[in-house]
Amino acid sequence: MNTLDGKEQSLANQCYEKLQEHILNGTFAPGQKLKVDALKQEFDIGHSPIREALSRLVSSGLVESRDNKGFRVAQVSEADIYDVYQTFFHIELLALTQAIQHGDDAWESRVVAALHHLALIETKNEPVEYHVWAERNYAFHVALISGCNSPLLMQIRADVYLRFDRYCRIAFHTGRQDLALNHAEHKELAETVLSRDLKKTEKLIHYHIFGAQETVLHTLKKNNFI
Repeated sequence: MNTLDGKEQSLANQCYEKLQEHILNGTFAPGQKLKVDALKQEFDIGHSPIREALSRLVSSGLVESRDNKGFRVAQVSEADIYDVYQTFFHIELLALTQAIQHGDDAWESRVVAALHHLALIETKNEPVEYHVWAERNYAFHVALISGCNSPLLMQIRADVYLRFDRYCRIAFHTGRQDLALNHAEHKELAETVLSRDLKKTEKLIHYHIFGAQETVLHTLKKNNFI
């Protein structure tokens, strides 16, 4: 039961976002202990909001807590990578299927707008910072599935996406890879979804999700994460 007051809850939300970002970008390494006292000092936040944030991260699968031994960043494993990728694909496909079946004019407008916003940086010749691209890429994919008309499915998808994104971002930052911007792939995906072609959508989203899986695995193995 949540006993935090309004101010503490706001601090817990801020702490959650900071911890989540540190875990996703690899600042806090897999298996690293997350000591409440150390986090209290680093973030200048009380114990209760920190514990609330850590508990939420346990629920999302980014943090582990075992037998009163404190908290630590969730470990990385090959088996979990395969599981996360497979699960995320099936959830994404379900959401896209429902969006294709139920999406209205407003949904189509959101997809077109999000694709344009993403294209503004994917078609540039100069380098783009990863976090800028990642934010617009995320917004584009959320727009694609937003027509599913299921808040619960959207929430489940968001939770699983965190674990999927974690592996992508750790591999990207660890391997210091150049950001590969493939606007043509995003454009084709949007056009196929908006044309309500479910069979081709399944083929494209499968490639879009699994295309980099082996590269992610190779990078993490090379850097001794797994």
